[in-house]
Amino acid sequence: MVEPWLERAAEQFWEAVGEPLALPRDLASVISRPFPLGVITLPALDMLKVEGWFAERNVPYRFLCQNRALCGCIVAARGHGLIFIDPNDPPAEQRFTVAHEVAHFLLDYLEPRQEALARLGESILPVLNGERAPTTDERIHALLGRVKLGFYQDMMPRTASGSIDQTAILRAEDRADRLALELLAPATHVLASATTIASTPFERTRALTELLEQQYGFPRAVARAYGTSLVKQSSKPSLAEWFGI
Repeated sequence: MVEPWLERAAEQFWEAVGEPLALPRDLASVISRPFPLGVITLPALDMLKVEGWFAERNVPYRFLCQNRALCGCIVAARGHGLIFIDPNDPPAEQRFTVAHEVAHFLLDYLEPRQEALARLGESILPVLNGERAPTTDERIHALLGRVKLGFYQDMMPRTASGSIDQTAILRAEDRADRLALELLAPATHVLASATTIASTPFERTRALTELLEQQYGFPRAVARAYGTSLVKQSSKPSLAEWFGI
């Protein structure tokens, strides 16, 4: 069963887009219409490449962590966002990367920003844009604790080995992944196929992996993980049931 927050976020996205997309879904082709978002391609993408892109346009922007290669990232400011992807990645990887970064923009940047504007009014806009510091009264308002002031970037801090070591970042990455999956392959649609294409949970997982990869255009590793998760959520099989014993 899809959780309420996830179902609501996906419904709001497609209402804004206004039309369903053919499979495999490529959100890059539609996101600039309903949302203040653009997609930039930079070969051999890393943090320095993104910083250089901004520098060429006289925008002083720096990541606050060590340079590393990226599949994608998002930078947002003043209500607008830019998604950076590597055009040398396989198309399936690019589609999932865009969906993941769109999810970050919606869940972690746009939603709390819009909520703050709705509750606190237009006077809070310069604070949200990083143009002035919040007053004492504004600072203690709980809503501001959820809003990234000034520039927003896609959860960049990592350990020296590249792993994520902050609970808040792990939660945000998980939510972004889940919304990306729901936008590209709604769970109810995929599970409807799972009940007819195989018998045991193990066979359904294998069949779903192939379905997600071939029809929905998922990267193999993402298809396998999502297929496994969906089968477990829908049936919670015993070990014997999993292997059809």
